[in-house]
Amino acid sequence: MEHQEFYSRNVKKNNTINLNQYKKQKIKKRKKRTLVKRYICTFFILVILVVSSFIITKEIYIQKRCTDLAYSVEHYFTNGFDKKNKLLRVQQMSLIYSDGENALVEASGLSKEEPHKQTILKGNFKKDKSNFWVLDEVYN
Repeated sequence: MEHQEFYSRNVKKNNTINLNQYKKQKIKKRKKRTLVKRYICTFFILVILVVSSFIITKEIYIQKRCTDLAYSVEHYFTNGFDKKNKLLRVQQMSLIYSDGENALVEASGLSKEEPHKQTILKGNFKKDKSNFWVLDEVYN
């Protein structure tokens, strides 16, 4: 009887010890998972912030440079609108009309589509309220 009582006390103690260790391990795993999730979330947030700041900085830079009509013509005719009328680069540019707020510009160069043929484009540019030249219309 004495032996059995001793045995049952040991089993109870061992079970409680094992349960406590099991709970501690489970808590450690849970903390580790939440820590990993937190690191992943902060990494993605930082990546999104860095990429968006680069995009915003690029747009602000281009917009500031578009205060010059020549740069604005170069930018909009090579990058800024539909693919059908794009130029590889502006080789010649002539100002047809300008009154300070509106400008009609004729630019020629090789088209971006293959075969690269000589293309002449006319564009109507307007100044917006921030004094940036913005492409209004394109004529072939």
